[in-house]
Amino acid sequence: MKKTRLILPLIFLLTLATAAGASDFTTAKHPDTFRGMAWRTPLADLPDLLPIQESGFKNSYFKKNEKLTFGDAELISVAYYFREDKLYRVGVAFSGRANHFLIKDRLLSMYGRGRGVGSRYGWMWPDFSVEITFDDKAKTGALYYTYEGSLD
Repeated sequence: MKKTRLILPLIFLLTLATAAGASDFTTAKHPDTFRGMAWRTPLADLPDLLPIQESGFKNSYFKKNEKLTFGDAELISVAYYFREDKLYRVGVAFSGRANHFLIKDRLLSMYGRGRGVGSRYGWMWPDFSVEITFDDKAKTGALYYTYEGSLD
């Protein structure tokens, strides 16, 4: 009986410690900007951005002379997304498994281990997320930075 009284609290404490260590949130600081543009910046304050003219891309913009690299990886495009006329998301498109590896490796060095589900891998904070995906059939991938907090 005495052993049970000692073991049960110990098991409870170990369970709590394991749950705390298995949190979905990363401990690294999330990025405050993307290429110098702060999240929640009003569109009017970013004059270098131009609207994407294709249908289905409402509130989506691009930079005319965008640098199409991310570290050593080569990119296809970078899109800037606005909600309530404020920057809240950036999407990066790339092709090839080598570029996927280079981007993911750089993100791992910046944010530490993330969490993977299927072809998606990412990092979460209470008001922010970074996600990288890759489609093996199409040999293309995407990287998304998403500000999920209040835009006020």
